[in-house]
Amino acid sequence: MRIAPPTLTRQNLVCAVALGLIFLSAPFPRLQLVLHAMLVIALAPRAGVPLMGALWALAAGWTMEGSLRLYPHLGGTPWADMSLALLAGWMAGRWPLEGLKGWLARLAALSLLHAILVHLAVRLATAPHPWGWGWFWVLLTTPLWGWAAWRLLHPGAGSGRR
Repeated sequence: MRIAPPTLTRQNLVCAVALGLIFLSAPFPRLQLVLHAMLVIALAPRAGVPLMGALWALAAGWTMEGSLRLYPHLGGTPWADMSLALLAGWMAGRWPLEGLKGWLARLAALSLLHAILVHLAVRLATAPHPWGWGWFWVLLTTPLWGWAAWRLLHPGAGSGRR
């Protein structure tokens, strides 16, 4: 049984709230990275509407780069975010969701790809830089923010059990 996609209005409202939280959580960089990954990987992508997902990911990337002090502001993060949101939207259309476990597995794989893509894009935009532990915190908290995104986007889908 396939799960129905969220309404466009609901998804846009949730993305707007997440974007505001990314900006407001700037004093807490680990939380900010988790919210950023949640918006780009889970909330913004939508099957059949690639432009909307790409624009939300672009806004998340520029918000992230603009709020960090010692980070280059040359567009590496927004480019990587847009690329990954387009990939995630394509995956959502090609392999629709059937439950929470598949959703969390997809998010974990996309989280690792997101970390690699952001670091490569920033390296291309500027120069080599330290990786840090942000990717680890995003991957560690994937079940938490993945479940929260599942409940926000698919409120009537249940727990994902069969």
